[in-house]
Amino acid sequence: MDTEGLSVICAGIGIAEEDDNGNRIGYAKGQYCLDNLKDLLRFLRRDDPQTRDVFKQVCKWNIVSKDLIPIIEHCQDDRNLVLNAVKVLVFLTMPIEPTSKDISQQLEYLWGLKSSVTCSDIVAVIVSLLESPLENLESEAFTEDDWKLVQLVFTLFRNVLAIQEIPLQQKAGSASQFLSLRDRYLELLFHENVMDLIIVITQHVGGSYGYFRQDNLLLLEIFHYIFMGQEPESTAKTHLKGFKVDEDTEDSLSSLKSIMEEEEEKRRLSRLHNMSRHSQFIGTFTRLTMDGSKTVLKGNPNSASQDTLLKPHKIPRGRIAVEEPPTDCMGHWKITSNQG
Repeated sequence: MDTEGLSVICAGIGIAEEDDNGNRIGYAKGQYCLDNLKDLLRFLRRDDPQTRDVFKQVCKWNIVSKDLIPIIEHCQDDRNLVLNAVKVLVFLTMPIEPTSKDISQQLEYLWGLKSSVTCSDIVAVIVSLLESPLENLESEAFTEDDWKLVQLVFTLFRNVLAIQEIPLQQKAGSASQFLSLRDRYLELLFHENVMDLIIVITQHVGGSYGYFRQDNLLLLEIFHYIFMGQEPESTAKTHLKGFKVDEDTEDSLSSLKSIMEEEEEKRRLSRLHNMSRHSQFIGTFTRLTMDGSKTVLKGNPNSASQDTLLKPHKIPRGRIAVEEPPTDCMGHWKITSNQG
């Protein structure tokens, strides 16, 4: 690796502007800032995946926090410059090759990059780059360049989401800090509507544009890393507003169950009331049975114990007109004798 050449390139990108308290207030681009970013991109493309010396050196010099993030935040008027800074960031956050050396050290550098991205404002700026492609997608004017930009941005989000493995020497002590950073990055994606964008693009995979069909694996990996390490029950109970677990879910379900039981009890009492409305009517009634015979009853027709005055007579066979029992307008049997 040409360390001296890499050093000259990184030094020529620019310098952050700070106030008296050391707070960054701007960024002064170098004269050949864009060219240096492109040269840095070439270095990263030629980096040996087994050793990743360029990646390690760039992370050691803290180029992401010193140059790339300030460029994205403070040079938004130079779209080409911002895009090249995003491209460099994509290469720096690429997943580690399983056969690579010094994986533990690379993991530490990647977690540092994830922390820098999460604590900055670049996600909102990067999302704004997709405004024009999304408008073209809606107006059916989507182009290949639009697709390449969407793919670039989604690849960056995938790369940072994929930073999940905790370095071995850190597992015993500060594992909770890594998990907290992971959750903070997820919350940031929700806050900046990245999740909504992912869903929108996923819905267009099988659409008239064939571009997104090539991103099936990319989208699948994004969803995989979003849900990785999450408890299914906690995910189901998570309230979308504020990203807090809805502690009142169980109480709400119990309350709903009580309301349903109360309504069912009201309906049952209503049915009993309707039946009891006619319980005071007694007398002699005529009932037509299913075989066509008639039965004369005495008492309350709703009562289980009824006095049968006349057993059913068998109707002779033949075409005999059967007289329907008298009924009132409500379809009840008509009383043929007085009460009592």
